[in-house]
Amino acid sequence: MTLVKTIIFTIFFAIFFIDCYSQKTAKPAINDTAYDRWPYLKDPAIAPDGKYITYAFYNASKKSDTVVLKKRKGSWEVKFANIYYSQFTSDSRRAVLIDTANTLYTILLGSAYFDRTLGVHYFKIPTNGNGEWLAFKHVGKEDMVLVNFITRREVIYSLVSNFCFSDDGRILLYVIGDPNCLGEQKIVWHNLEKRKEIIMWCGRRVESILINSFPSAAVFITTDEESGSKKIWLYKERSNMPVLLVDQNIFSSNREFVLDNILKISANGKYVFFTVTKEGMVDEGKSESSIVKIWSYQDPKLQLTQQVSDLHKDRFGTMVVDVDSRRVTCLRKDNEFILGSSADDAMHLVESIPEEADLEESIRNERFFSRFYTRSADGRINVLLKFKGPHIAAISPNGKYIVYFDNENAEYVSYEIASGKYRNITEGIKTSWYGYYFKDIGDKPRGIATWTKDDESVLIYDRFDIWMIDPKGIENPVNITSGFGKQNNIIFYLGLAEYSNREILRSQPLLLNAVSIDTKENGYYEKTLGKDVVPRKLTMGNYIYQLIDNPYVMRNGIYPLKARDKDAFIVVRMNATEYPNFFYTRDFINFYPISTLQPEKSFNWYTTELHSWKTEKGEDLQGVLYKPDDFDPKKKYPVIFHYYEKKSFELNDYLIPSNLSNGCNIDIPTYVSNGYLVFLPDINYVVGDPMTSTLSALTSAAKYVERLPYVNKSRMGIGGCSFGGIQTNYLVTHTGIFSAAYSSSSMSDFVSAYGSITRGGKSLQAYFEPGGQGRMGGTLWQAPDMYIRNSAIFNADKAITPLLLMHTTNDEICSFSQALELFMALRRLGKRVWLLEYTDGSHHIDGKSAVDFSIRLRQFFDHYLKGLPAPAWMGYLGQERN
Repeated sequence: MTLVKTIIFTIFFAIFFIDCYSQKTAKPAINDTAYDRWPYLKDPAIAPDGKYITYAFYNASKKSDTVVLKKRKGSWEVKFANIYYSQFTSDSRRAVLIDTANTLYTILLGSAYFDRTLGVHYFKIPTNGNGEWLAFKHVGKEDMVLVNFITRREVIYSLVSNFCFSDDGRILLYVIGDPNCLGEQKIVWHNLEKRKEIIMWCGRRVESILINSFPSAAVFITTDEESGSKKIWLYKERSNMPVLLVDQNIFSSNREFVLDNILKISANGKYVFFTVTKEGMVDEGKSESSIVKIWSYQDPKLQLTQQVSDLHKDRFGTMVVDVDSRRVTCLRKDNEFILGSSADDAMHLVESIPEEADLEESIRNERFFSRFYTRSADGRINVLLKFKGPHIAAISPNGKYIVYFDNENAEYVSYEIASGKYRNITEGIKTSWYGYYFKDIGDKPRGIATWTKDDESVLIYDRFDIWMIDPKGIENPVNITSGFGKQNNIIFYLGLAEYSNREILRSQPLLLNAVSIDTKENGYYEKTLGKDVVPRKLTMGNYIYQLIDNPYVMRNGIYPLKARDKDAFIVVRMNATEYPNFFYTRDFINFYPISTLQPEKSFNWYTTELHSWKTEKGEDLQGVLYKPDDFDPKKKYPVIFHYYEKKSFELNDYLIPSNLSNGCNIDIPTYVSNGYLVFLPDINYVVGDPMTSTLSALTSAAKYVERLPYVNKSRMGIGGCSFGGIQTNYLVTHTGIFSAAYSSSSMSDFVSAYGSITRGGKSLQAYFEPGGQGRMGGTLWQAPDMYIRNSAIFNADKAITPLLLMHTTNDEICSFSQALELFMALRRLGKRVWLLEYTDGSHHIDGKSAVDFSIRLRQFFDHYLKGLPAPAWMGYLGQERN
């Protein structure tokens, strides 16, 4: 008997101890006080030799940045508060920082030594060179201080208004006041290697200066004090004086243009690029006394669209002057865009949009198609290409080819600039060039990846893999990823940003970014061009390093950041339970933490699971289930279904808590932390009937989720914003299986929306037509029954689920009248509906309105899904039964 008592007592004590311990160690739920305490990492940088690293983290509660400098190996680390800019010297020996109080810090890396200088306005150090020089200006002083790190000598130059280094650090150019110089200002060319100064110009009002390293040359702008006209000058090293490149006389036939500013000198020094502006633009077609606006079917733009576009009208162009011939060429003017340039800046691909064109209508109206040109910097070539927009197009690095996607034939075509020949370079390749992510909106090709040396080959993405193709169409195309992507449902991208900025060798190993469609794993592979083997896996896992071009994940990572002189990289790595920290790697197999933030460890955080199920028609779908850290499988949890396009790719996304997600949705970490489950289902849409697809996906997801033993099937809610809000409105009027719903910034009537204009001056017709997110696939008159069928308003009488609508008065995408129309209908029918109208914000809200909506939205769900008392703003609900 004593033994039994002892056992009972021991069990009781153990249970009591475990219960007390669990209560003591229970983590707090996330609430609004946590939002401002969440840190944000940013601005990673790596020294040229790869040995030192810097990054900043933003402390929201203190509204300040702290910069961390650390050695990759070892314990050396220093921190500086309130830093707004930092930079490593080219020799990787020092870092220079400046804070918000105008204090300049020069740190000798790896040591305890640093210099501090007060009252500094800004500093400059050369990008390359031997890391020897620093120059800075003091606040409120017209001086420049030049510092030599090696000799520790400082020289102060008075009356300096501007200065810059050449990239190689060999030349310092500065503008200095000199009463003995004509015009009281001079520009000095200071050769720091030879310690020799040359006065290259004397005059007045130097406005901007720019210097090139190879060949050594400088350009600058001067302004005439009386006329205000500008001139662009060029100075070459070892020349006697600068020469005039451009002045206002180039506009003798069109005086409304004026010189604006210098953009750059071409890498080979042959061309100088500058901008011009247009002054005194007058719309002669409008009268201040007019009280009528005439709308015509012949208008190239709708009246409101014209008014809005006039406010944002492009008033400048880009021009280039040939340094040797002084010939000036207009590269782009109003309504034109430079899409790409050859490496030597001699050849350019330009898109020209008709001034009267409405881009929304250009999809269906050939009159408004954009045109594409090749233009040479010397003005000799200005060829109108055969294809018309919209198109994907790129110019080769050596300016030999334009490659573009022929939308009509779904093929890539090359245009050889020298011969004027067009070639179909993908004819006979059996693959889809369209991307995975947009396959049910409108077919969009993934595009051109990069080029090999001397323009020998162009690398082009298909849906999964990468092809190497001869722009002349002679060599056979090669699938460089050997079809491995398609075979394994993996999407490959080139993994470094530098690949797209320069030519690659046909024998070099390439880093590939990879994402699995099935598992959502992300990582890296390696592939050497010219070797007929499948890509070699380096790492794949339940992380996000970078989801390139993925439109569904907000924090989708960054390209690896490479050290200039070493194969050393900084990457961002995150998953649902690990903060997006910085990591160091040399091989993309082993990753070493740089930052170690773990704010989620202080709260009842969440975990994610990938779930799969079938619709009633047998279609396979995936979704993400969010559970709290303190999940108890014996409990019955309320669940909220949230949707927008395809959300399953957020499986490994780290969601930073805030009042609202995207300024209009529930904040998932907060809801899960406070006792909700959240489920994000994918939806595969049928063009022409997108809302029926939504209903099928959500009802099948609900049936799947309600069978989970820990889900309270009588307490399931739904909600979304924008397109997700449109879906919510439809679901509320077509099924009664959900207990509560919210809809933010949405539409309810496709018929009236199709004929409306947004506050931003845009017609919504293109939104519903082919290629638009509305996915109706045609006009209202081609399928009136489907427009009605997919509109929530026509089934408002079927609504059972309580609905909370949120909209802003000035939404520039979805008109407030859309929310009001649904609210009025449901109110007239006696349905449970509330409308929150916020007079600030646009398609989303922030600030006090975001706080207010987050509170009311939580109260709404707590009432219907947790059974808590309704707040006063919801009115008399005592007779309702949940």
